[in-house]
Amino acid sequence: MDVPGFAVITGSGSGIGRACAQTFARDGATGVALFDVNADGLAKTKALIEEKKYTSQRGEPCRVITFVVDVTDEARVNEAVNAVKQDFGRLDYVVNAAGVAFKHAGGAAFADSKDWHRVLDINLHGTFYILKAAAKIMLQQDPIISIIDGRPLQRGSIVNLASVQGFIATPLSTSYVTSKHAVIGLTKTASEDYAKDGLRINAICPGYIATPMTTDSAQIRAVMEEKVATAVPMLRAGKPEEIADGVVYLSGGRSSFVTGSSLVVDGGYIQR
Repeated sequence: MDVPGFAVITGSGSGIGRACAQTFARDGATGVALFDVNADGLAKTKALIEEKKYTSQRGEPCRVITFVVDVTDEARVNEAVNAVKQDFGRLDYVVNAAGVAFKHAGGAAFADSKDWHRVLDINLHGTFYILKAAAKIMLQQDPIISIIDGRPLQRGSIVNLASVQGFIATPLSTSYVTSKHAVIGLTKTASEDYAKDGLRINAICPGYIATPMTTDSAQIRAVMEEKVATAVPMLRAGKPEEIADGVVYLSGGRSSFVTGSSLVVDGGYIQR
């Protein structure tokens, strides 16, 4: 992949975020900045990358830095993103992978307002705060240069984690479905704002993926297993690494004419 620059990945202490961090490092990023609320998870991701001794596409060791960040805290988001800029000198790729899901017993009418606000705060507001802070930096920097053919690419690339539930709905998922529809809307409107300026903003829409978010909850795991068995043509859940491959594609030079898109990676689930 054509990703020679510096990346920030939120939610990188586990799951899809961790897979994205490892894939950027494997595919030649010069540096990756890991954001998560879980310090232990950050340390594990950092160790997993460093033990592989990945090198950048320029032959230097891939640098890994970590920040404990709650993406719902806009002041902390701004502080951490600016610290990455100070350390790395620029910011080329952002992946908004921090997220949470709840099932609401009884549906929308009985959803706990605390759960509603928590999901919207992390999945939507957190994505917005990171996008805002990163875009302000990216718009001021020169385009990154392709290591494949030497052409100027984007000033920056942001990939937001949406979901197939940004297009469809499942029962008892009021807050999650709402948040992911909104992430797709945010992606579309922000990409329209800055396409002419060389800032690309896209979304990736995973289907049923085996991550801690989907397997740690017995209720969510049961739904996933039923859907995989009856509605996913590939008859399996996806792997975090398969989402990371799509994220790195959307981030780098091989997608240089792609913006405002929502890439579905779901084993064929929503085409039925």
